[in-house]
Amino acid sequence: MSERADGRRTDTRERIRATALEMFTTQGYERTTLAEVADRLAITRPAVYHHFRSKEDVLASSYGEVLPELAELAEALHPEPAPWHRRSEALDRFAALIQGEHGALLVCARINEHALAGRPAAAELLHHLDDLTRALAPATDIDGRMRARLAVSTLIMAETRGAQLGGTAEQRATAALALARELLNPK
Repeated sequence: MSERADGRRTDTRERIRATALEMFTTQGYERTTLAEVADRLAITRPAVYHHFRSKEDVLASSYGEVLPELAELAEALHPEPAPWHRRSEALDRFAALIQGEHGALLVCARINEHALAGRPAAAELLHHLDDLTRALAPATDIDGRMRARLAVSTLIMAETRGAQLGGTAEQRATAALALARELLNPK
């Protein structure tokens, strides 16, 4: 039976990827092993290694669609600093990416950026995130760059700090987007 016909291989691959990204985010990239991912999923270690040779492979397998979207968002904001309406649209789109299917990868990359900085598989993703953050800045000075960094971090925090922040995921996302807007549109 083909892999696509029975769906098992594809489902296993997606389960491994989702679990690994969640564990990288909660435990840290450096402190998580693929063996632990296998244990969490109650599958054999060879099954994990059949789908992914390394943790970097897990990350790289997730980049396909999100890299062009991040590049497009940043490009729409050039030349910098972009007017507020363009930065606002880009912020909304980035918030939607975090809430969507790419959220786990984006959150994982930002939370683990220091651990991933030297990893070839993560370099392009981190570059696109940094480019977008710079392009979101309301000004090119340190204040503007800090506001952009805090705005992006606020959106990420809403996804990762539910227990500390309280409320529902939707309430946290709404509050984070409102705060990010305030940071990026200083009066």
